[in-house]
Amino acid sequence: MNSIVSKFSVGIAILAMTSSLSLAQDRLIGGANCTNPAVPTIPDNAGQDLDTLLDAQDVVQAYIADSNAFITCVERVLKRREGSVGQSIADEWTDLMNGNVDGQESIAAAFNAQVQIYQASEN
Repeated sequence: MNSIVSKFSVGIAILAMTSSLSLAQDRLIGGANCTNPAVPTIPDNAGQDLDTLLDAQDVVQAYIADSNAFITCVERVLKRREGSVGQSIADEWTDLMNGNVDGQESIAAAFNAQVQIYQASEN
């Protein structure tokens, strides 16, 4: 079991480093449909058993992937429209991307807390 828990810890450290409070809405960004995912919640009891913890890990990984896809979409639109959008719109889109990074960090921290609960119950 300890190797599974170690894998969780390493995985979350990587997620937190590479990642991200979403504004939780789809937005039409410069004509591209960049889907801004909602930050899911990690159940408070996710660390009570391995199956629930693994389900929570799947939720985290799916959110990170969706969030990264949103960031990539917005970056692509910003690059394509460079110079043709006003600074306030560029700032708004940048804030959306930063919100996703914050969301990734938030969900990674919530998951880490549940991993710690699980680890404590194994000892």
